[in-house]
Amino acid sequence: MKAKKRVAVHVSHFSWFEVFLSFLVMSLVAAVPGLLYGQHNWHVVFSVYSLWYALYWVIVALVFVGFTAWQRYRSMDRPLRELSDAAERVASGDFSVYLQPLHSPANYDYLDAMFANFNTMVAELGSIETLSDDFVANVSHEFKRPLANIEGYAQALQLPNLSEKDRLQYTTTIIQATQQLSSLVTNVLRLSKLQNQTIKPQLELFDLNTQLTRVVLDHDAMLEAKSLEMAIELPEKLELTSDAALLRVVWQNLLRNAIKFTSVHGQISLKAVQTKTAVVVSFQDTGEGMSAETQRHLFDKFYQGDSSHASEGNGLGMAMVAQILHLVNGEIQVTSAIDQGSTFTVTLPLTQEK
Repeated sequence: MKAKKRVAVHVSHFSWFEVFLSFLVMSLVAAVPGLLYGQHNWHVVFSVYSLWYALYWVIVALVFVGFTAWQRYRSMDRPLRELSDAAERVASGDFSVYLQPLHSPANYDYLDAMFANFNTMVAELGSIETLSDDFVANVSHEFKRPLANIEGYAQALQLPNLSEKDRLQYTTTIIQATQQLSSLVTNVLRLSKLQNQTIKPQLELFDLNTQLTRVVLDHDAMLEAKSLEMAIELPEKLELTSDAALLRVVWQNLLRNAIKFTSVHGQISLKAVQTKTAVVVSFQDTGEGMSAETQRHLFDKFYQGDSSHASEGNGLGMAMVAQILHLVNGEIQVTSAIDQGSTFTVTLPLTQEK
């Protein structure tokens, strides 16, 4: 998506000093007749020229009122009108609006704070629009790939004189593509529910040791397929109050990610420790590691740092991990370097209020 240019809209700042100065000037102007004629002569002048004196005061009052109205318009009405116009532009879908506060953040008044908050809101709305466009584009791309495989191999199955070996291979490829589509749909729906907080954490006290062990056993075939060594270091007893079902998804994705990027005959280590207030679970592998750029985008939807593994996933696993940990008040840290493996460290509160 093409980045939009930000438009600076300069606004005026309300100054109490200017109001006081204008009041002082008007007061001095009103006192000019008294200063010119003196206190004693002024009574004589006033009795003779009372009508002109009244007219003089009307003129002074009109000038003062007009100046005050102009000052109010310049310092309040105009910027508020500009804010209203900017809001209308945002409502019509233009997120390039930017209201420039006159003062530095340390000297903000209520108008400056209003403009700063407005700018933050517009920037967030623009980001949401960008993410929405990118999400649609990425989903479309991810659907096209398995659909193209299904279409291509389905047409190939119609070829005459096709050998039984080729027929079996094409059928297997079609089944794998449909499974990939099913997984993509499931993950998109699950991630959508997580982001919209449709899924609420179901807190319960459960045995984390048992859960981690079962997750490893469920992936035993994948580990054996690449001859990977799995090292597990868990305390004798480790209980946690959290959402067991959601955390199982976290461990599954972290382990699959480690298997995916670890070369044959490599090693994966699973370690869990308990502190006074938290549980720390880490997955460490001897895989190919990640660049700093990959680490920055690792938890973005559909991001896959290594295109050579793109067919093995859909780029939603790490995004789901981040969303789940956010829901259960957890944190995740990544330490990695190219050709030096990666370590994913998850920190979870030991107890939570239901």
